[in-house]
Amino acid sequence: MRDRAPLDSPAMATARRLIGPADDFLLFWRPPGRRAAAEYLGAKWDWGWTLFVWTSESTVGPMRTDLAARGYLAQWLTREGFLAFLHRAGDIGGVLIDGELEDDGERIRAEAEQLVARRDALLVLDA
Repeated sequence: MRDRAPLDSPAMATARRLIGPADDFLLFWRPPGRRAAAEYLGAKWDWGWTLFVWTSESTVGPMRTDLAARGYLAQWLTREGFLAFLHRAGDIGGVLIDGELEDDGERIRAEAEQLVARRDALLVLDA
């Protein structure tokens, strides 16, 4: 069984397009936890825990204040920091990049191509 997509697969091309150019990543977590994956903004989807990540302040949009009202704190991670986080967070199956928050931050809207498998994200970040 292969544990990573071929470097020229459509999944890897998507990962390179969404993650490749980003220098920093914005995540929201709920203190006072130990910053385990379940304390970060995300959801359980078919492939496991999916982490919601943004690549710029503008992609979060105005819902950032609603997330703060719900107790989430913004955390910027450098590319290296995000890579280290994903290496430690084995329960994360994938990341959703630059989704659109709705309903006071309770829901997120995104297209299927905004989902990147953890293994593909690791390969792109580590390149």
